[in-house]
Amino acid sequence: MNKDSFTVPITDIHTHIMPGVDDGAQNLGEALTALRVLIKEGVRRVVATPHFQASLLERSAHETDQFERFDRAYEKLATAASEDSLEITIERGCEFKLDAPTLDLSEPRLRLAGSRYALVEFASFRVPPFAENQLLAVHEAGWIPVLAHTERYAGVSSAWNRVEEWFRQGTLLQVNARSLFGSYGPEPQYVAQELLRLGWVSCLASDFHARGRPGLLSALNLIDRGGEEERRVLRTLMSENPERILNDETPTMVPPVYVEVPELDRRTPSRRWFR
Repeated sequence: MNKDSFTVPITDIHTHIMPGVDDGAQNLGEALTALRVLIKEGVRRVVATPHFQASLLERSAHETDQFERFDRAYEKLATAASEDSLEITIERGCEFKLDAPTLDLSEPRLRLAGSRYALVEFASFRVPPFAENQLLAVHEAGWIPVLAHTERYAGVSSAWNRVEEWFRQGTLLQVNARSLFGSYGPEPQYVAQELLRLGWVSCLASDFHARGRPGLLSALNLIDRGGEEERRVLRTLMSENPERILNDETPTMVPPVYVEVPELDRRTPSRRWFR
């Protein structure tokens, strides 16, 4: 921590800790270990956001099966966490992949804690040519998209005008804490730091897949320079705005914050688009 131990109660809106339903925690033991890791990093409220493909909505039987799997996994995790007296509140949501024309988010389990806000991601980890139409469709249906790991999509670093359009139309931009340290390669690191510098990021989250470290505490230490301005930004990014989202309130604007960027070769985008 910083020399005077600045902390905030972190709310993490993007994790893969629901046991046995996606590429995150594979069983209940891994899920409980992940919760303990998050608690040590300062997380007090967390949303389990397993992957959900919009294309499943076109196949009602598959959609029903998926929700039933999620229900069982969530109940198992919530019960075990309570029995272990873990001091963390576990909410539900999904990471909704925009991979089909049908973008029906009316089912509350698809949205973050049942709020108006939905964590969404582009398919194939690339910025699609119709990205604006997809995000606009979510808005027009009455929901507010929170774009997961905005910095990680191939092509985003050469599409700043499009990213600004998403931001101006009301899409919230979420950045992964570990991107600030180059965990996904230099290009996502550069984009994450630029988005913070521009003041376009609404919240930092972990995208924790129950492996390694979430990176939230490290991000807090990186940005905190002991000044009240940086600390206000950190409170907004990691506590206040995530709480506002889950409580169905309007997030506050985040002032620009500068994070030192190492010299990178911007000409060659990173190919490390792994989770």
